[in-house]
Amino acid sequence: MGLHRTRDTARYHQVNLVLLIAMASLTIGGLIVLPVWLLPLDANWGWLLVPVALLTNFFWALHHEAIHGGFHQDRQRNLRAGRIMAVLLGSSFHVLRFGHLMHHQYNRNPIDRPDMYDPSVTPRLKARIEFLGTLIWGLYLAELAASLGCCLPRAAIRRVIDRVYRGDHPALSAIRVAAHRLFLDPRRLRLIRLDVCLAWALIACSAIAFGEHWPMLVAFLFARGVLISVFDNVYHFGTPIDRPDFARNLWLPTPLRMLILNMNMHRVHHERPALPWWALPAQFRANGDRYDAPLLRTALTQFTGPVAITQSPRID
Repeated sequence: MGLHRTRDTARYHQVNLVLLIAMASLTIGGLIVLPVWLLPLDANWGWLLVPVALLTNFFWALHHEAIHGGFHQDRQRNLRAGRIMAVLLGSSFHVLRFGHLMHHQYNRNPIDRPDMYDPSVTPRLKARIEFLGTLIWGLYLAELAASLGCCLPRAAIRRVIDRVYRGDHPALSAIRVAAHRLFLDPRRLRLIRLDVCLAWALIACSAIAFGEHWPMLVAFLFARGVLISVFDNVYHFGTPIDRPDFARNLWLPTPLRMLILNMNMHRVHHERPALPWWALPAQFRANGDRYDAPLLRTALTQFTGPVAITQSPRID
């Protein structure tokens, strides 16, 4: 049994490598090959950016495997793959991994519940506008800004961390300490800055290559940001703030489920974050778990606006 499991794991790690090659080829193809060789022939080739953009959440799901160390059993290969994918997504692996692992450890902390607002502090209209901004593009913008912020002097980085994670909430205090440890470490900071330079060099080269067709690149980057932002918090939208362990399983047809590497089984993932994508369906069945709602319907429900913290649901 253990031998079969080891063989299955090795096989799926090879699958991950193939998927990485596909992701890199499509991204480089869309950002560089398309504008250099195809657009000069016919601007209609620009429509090829649409399927690449629509695969954004698949790209993020594959990167997510590296974040949890499940992309490859070799730690260094896992790290290298994660860094490559983060660069292709326009950011830095260490930055994205930090944010995601803090989400797992301190889910629903005061700055990890964008879908909630306190009506005694923030008017409904203001809360709605801020939430929709975050929902449509703000999350992806924050990921880019966090990576760029690491290019500041260390003293400035410390001030930014202290401001972002200010307050006496235990989760924020713990995250602030962890952020100081990671982002002020000279070696890690060098790696992050290298990743940021590579990511923006790729975007700059792409902008030069697109030339007069630059609106296509802007549309592509905007679409990528929208897809990442809209689906980032969908599994936690409107969930209890006093249940950091809770997440929703959201139903998708099998072909679409495979395109996000089973991440719609999000409650299973939060319960067992070390499980790789290919093991989630078996664990879902073993748990006797269920789907709470369709994913696409829940994603659209987010556009109704944030939920007042006083109306936070209770789940037993």
